[in-house]
Amino acid sequence: MASAFKWHPIADLPDDPRALTDGELESLLRVWQTQKKDLAERDALDEFDRRLRREWAIETGIIEGVYTLDRGVTRTLIERGIDAAYIPHDATNRDTTLVARIIQDHYDALDGMFDFIGGTRSLSVSYIKELHAALLRNVDTHTAVDQFGQAFEKRLEKGQYKTAPNSPTRPDGSLHEFCPPDHTASEMDELVRMHAAHEGQIVPPEVEAAWLHHRFSQIHPFADGNGRVARAIASLVFIKAGWFPLIVKREDKPRYIEALEKADRDDLRPLVALFVEGQRNALIQATEIAYDVRPITSTHEAVRAVRDRLVQRGKLGPKEWLAAKEIARKLFESGRQQLAATAAALTTELHGFGTPYNFNGAHRSNSESDTLLIQKAGYLPDFVAYDSVWQLSLSVGRLDALILSFHGIGPRFRGLIGVVAYLQVQQAETALIEGGTFQINYEEDLEAAQARFSAWLDRVIVAGLNAWRLTL
Repeated sequence: MASAFKWHPIADLPDDPRALTDGELESLLRVWQTQKKDLAERDALDEFDRRLRREWAIETGIIEGVYTLDRGVTRTLIERGIDAAYIPHDATNRDTTLVARIIQDHYDALDGMFDFIGGTRSLSVSYIKELHAALLRNVDTHTAVDQFGQAFEKRLEKGQYKTAPNSPTRPDGSLHEFCPPDHTASEMDELVRMHAAHEGQIVPPEVEAAWLHHRFSQIHPFADGNGRVARAIASLVFIKAGWFPLIVKREDKPRYIEALEKADRDDLRPLVALFVEGQRNALIQATEIAYDVRPITSTHEAVRAVRDRLVQRGKLGPKEWLAAKEIARKLFESGRQQLAATAAALTTELHGFGTPYNFNGAHRSNSESDTLLIQKAGYLPDFVAYDSVWQLSLSVGRLDALILSFHGIGPRFRGLIGVVAYLQVQQAETALIEGGTFQINYEEDLEAAQARFSAWLDRVIVAGLNAWRLTL
């Protein structure tokens, strides 16, 4: 049988782990620390924490296929609490009471992780086993395959390492090899040892979380539940660093799997980037929730709401707003130049072919169609706070375009500006470019933001042109 991935002992981080990340989280952490204080002052921090933990508890099971749950019910459970009464029978593929119990197990395990961080214990194999048992408290069996290739249900030993191989066969018949049972204990000991050594080094949390998640996944030490444990121990790294639990949403599953496969080929950067995006999205969610959880009931709250709205509309000019807008202005100009260079290169390459091709740029404002794409990327735009679009027209007998939308991140402008890249092809659905979201924050200096943006836009242009080429 062909091998899609052949198991080998886990590898440590490279000599320069900081090269695996663009450093965005360093400045965003300072933004979060300010926003966190504001949430606490508005008595909204606890509600945000509860909602985020519920989302983690729900999504970590969905992405593993433990149960299905439609989006409307997911939102209800996040906002109201975990209760089987909120789950209609046609909204999931399993018994609603069991689904609620499993989600509650995930939630309780996450609560325990926060307690773990607050204590004096270090990550150990015994704690990882405890975590496995807690996450799978209401899971009694797992699907195994016998020597004849027949699937059957087998009792799950919670908190115990696997005793039989659990390497999956892919649809193409190839085998993805995980660590053999005989080596599992020693590999887990090595994983914990390496992680402890990293704590004495300067390893960015997003890099350590991605490394720990991936190497644990390569070992796959338990008969079932490995994905949930992997996301849990990666969450420990983020929580300890002052960040949020790692949420991988159902719509991100293809990118998540692809990033893990690239990490199998010694490229950890896509997984790091996906984890950074998750933290960034949680931060945006945090900035929005303060305005959702409590109605305005006093003169003081009404006055503050008016102040916030005036700030949003540009009547006031706090330094955070002005700093973010100035960075955005310079990055917009830089992006315009990069796209103009791309247009010139396309024109040069196609000169003399005799067919009327035209590649040029145009500046415009965001529109309703842009709003829909930005929302698809995961957040609400605020065009009052910031509104600018650069469009690279790709005319080859039809009007296509590679588009960059710069916009404030709403519903209240708080010094964050988003950039979304997407491809517009005539008579086809406009599509987001994979990895095509970027965020500008007021805490990052221009030089660092410029370096991140230039590298990001290079990747966007390559991905965009490749996607466009396939439509021709």
